[in-house]
Amino acid sequence: MRYSGDERRRYARSRRGFPAVVDDGGPGVLNHIDNISANGVLCHTVRPLPLMTRMSIALELPKPNARRIECDGIVVRCDPHEMGDDHFKIAILYTKITEEDRDAISNFVQHDLNAEAHSES
Repeated sequence: MRYSGDERRRYARSRRGFPAVVDDGGPGVLNHIDNISANGVLCHTVRPLPLMTRMSIALELPKPNARRIECDGIVVRCDPHEMGDDHFKIAILYTKITEEDRDAISNFVQHDLNAEAHSES
């Protein structure tokens, strides 16, 4: 997807959140995904992360595009969540991701956008 109108993002994004970001090393820092694109992800966390923090991400795309995605990213935004209580929204830009995983995310997003368009008609 290219830039159009008011939308400045290079990639479309799915606004369907999903609950779990997988962290096999124990309790994860990230605990909920708000939206995802082939370029990055917006997540919830219980503690703030400094901008430019590099991190490894492992997550499971939900069905029907179920797939484990493993990549590296960098925190580009960290804002307090509206609900307060020490919750934060962080935006992570992928810095290292395979083309197969980027394609899988794009397919997931496209599926969600198509389903959303069908439900509105």
